[in-house]
Amino acid sequence: MLDRTSRLLTRLNRAAASAQGLARPLENLASADTAYVLLIVAIGMLGALVGLLFRLGQNIFQVIYFASSESILVIAQNLSWQYRLAAPAGGALIAGILITYALRGQRAEGMTEIMEAVVLKEKALRVRPAIYKTVASMVALATGGSLGREGPMAQVTAASAGRISELLRISAERQRILIGCGVAAGMSAAYNAPIGASLFVMEVIIGNFAMDVFGPLVVSSVVATLMTRGTVGGAIYEVPEFRLISSWEFVWYVGLGILCALVGRMFMEILFGFGWAFGRLRLPLMATMTLGGLGVGALGIWIPHVWGNGQEGVDHALRGDLPVELLAAALAGKILASAFTIGSGTPGGVFTPTIFLGSMLGGLVGEAAHTVWPNITAPSGAYALVGMSGLLAATTHAPIMSTLMVFEMSLNYNLILPVMVCAGVSALLSRAMRRESIYTARLRRRGVDIDLAIEETALQSIHVADVMWTTPPTVRPYAPLRALLDQFLHMRGGGAIHVVDEKDGYIGLIDVHDLVAAADQKEVAELLIAGDLARMVPHVKPGEPVSKVTERFWFQEHGELPVLSDDDPPRFLGVVTRRDVLRAFDREVLQRKLLTARYSAGGTQGQRPSIVDLPAEFAIAEVPVPATLVGSSLIQLDLPHKYLLTALSLKPAAGGPAEIIPPPTDRPLVEGDRLVLVGKRQDLARFARG
Repeated sequence: MLDRTSRLLTRLNRAAASAQGLARPLENLASADTAYVLLIVAIGMLGALVGLLFRLGQNIFQVIYFASSESILVIAQNLSWQYRLAAPAGGALIAGILITYALRGQRAEGMTEIMEAVVLKEKALRVRPAIYKTVASMVALATGGSLGREGPMAQVTAASAGRISELLRISAERQRILIGCGVAAGMSAAYNAPIGASLFVMEVIIGNFAMDVFGPLVVSSVVATLMTRGTVGGAIYEVPEFRLISSWEFVWYVGLGILCALVGRMFMEILFGFGWAFGRLRLPLMATMTLGGLGVGALGIWIPHVWGNGQEGVDHALRGDLPVELLAAALAGKILASAFTIGSGTPGGVFTPTIFLGSMLGGLVGEAAHTVWPNITAPSGAYALVGMSGLLAATTHAPIMSTLMVFEMSLNYNLILPVMVCAGVSALLSRAMRRESIYTARLRRRGVDIDLAIEETALQSIHVADVMWTTPPTVRPYAPLRALLDQFLHMRGGGAIHVVDEKDGYIGLIDVHDLVAAADQKEVAELLIAGDLARMVPHVKPGEPVSKVTERFWFQEHGELPVLSDDDPPRFLGVVTRRDVLRAFDREVLQRKLLTARYSAGGTQGQRPSIVDLPAEFAIAEVPVPATLVGSSLIQLDLPHKYLLTALSLKPAAGGPAEIIPPPTDRPLVEGDRLVLVGKRQDLARFARG
């Protein structure tokens, strides 16, 4: 009995030691999570501060520029036609000078830059350029430019969140979430709509509805909203109490959704068309922005409502104060004014101008409905409110966000069903007409499809340089056949040798089958050299995405392709193999899908978590390299076959980056290195034991 008890205690001690070995790399997780939550809250506070400073700066510059503290619409109405023409151009010129000399003429990308940083990881957001663009946008907006303030506010907050994450060495996945928190906080500070701002990031920027993303976004948004309401007040727009008068009104609301899709499509085409036309002028950015300001000024002579972000005009439309003629003129004029401002290169958002357009279009439909069925339809202001969500859905392809954004801005639940119907119809029809939203169209024109599936996007984000093998077997062109045979016999894996001259010029590839066939020709075998057997195969460049490499593999019998430099003549840099492409692809897809995984507490009571639970029986653990494996590389360890594990990243012992993704396969592991591995729990424990 004592022997059995002793053996049982021994096994329990071994199991506890193994579990402790896995838990040790994550022993600081509780403090790391606390810091992560504090960062989320801090980003929300930062978003509110950015919003407050933007509003304050806009008001101060407006007072200096116009010597008036009235709203931009009142100021425009009180100016003579000459000043209406010149004022937006002067503001655009000042903004253009700032961008030209502070950013060297770099054009504004807005949400496109954020989407590249969050989804594709192809661009790092920088704080200083974001601040300069925000100031330029503030100047243009204060002087009548037709754009929204949400874009610059979101960008500077997101860039600050990204920079803070880098300084604190936050993991790559959490960095992207924190950047999204910055966008949500900036949007919330602009519109006092925390849920709508969170859904904007999830539906438009990230395209992911995982709770691990939604929670941080909501916290940042709520913090930004509470601080904003405490400083500048509550609702952005003055919305009367509307209600649905009759179910027959849904006929008009469905029709409004269809019109929103058509007008949204026209708005995007005109916006991008003006951008193309200004680009064809080949003028300095300062000059094109000034021309755009002149266009806004010319429109403002007859329609002053097109100045600024249009908040005052939306309030008038919601109250039903605007006649039909002015609603139609403001709708057409705002499309052109926004195209002049944004198309000319002035940094700013399109969200608020879109809301303005929706309110004008909805007001027109509401006037028509009230004229035809005066006793069973709501006032035109109700249709203006519904139209705001419809046009937002048409341009963003995000009906859920559009619905909740308008609801939060109006706090009117009585019209939630018409808002949902209009937004749903508009988004569905708009998506059928044009796949790209107003935010993804610029990326598509550069050849990047943001709407690809996770797997397809992963292929675009991995480049040849990330997966290529830099030390493949090579020979000189004059190597004899016997030496080639000997080298093949001692090769580990692979079925090809690459022939390279003394200057790293690529001659070709020798396949094992060609070598065997040549060896069978006894009469000429002794005369053959490597240069005689080499055959040319398609090559790739280190900067090419893996998606293009896979296409070239389709037509090749070989499992690898040479990688040549961009020099003239090109130099041989290494090879890329099918196996390495697939492994890197699997790692990238898995890292992206981790955003949708559920995280469990793990461990027993009183212990800290050691493993991250994935949907199936797999887990992720950060494991120190065992002493018995120090000095080996990942190629030598062959984790997928020997341990049934996949390495997601490497956290070096000291120096260099905090985390390397994907982990280098040829680097010898040193004491103190930690590997982030995915696999079954028993396999993780087996690796931890060495």
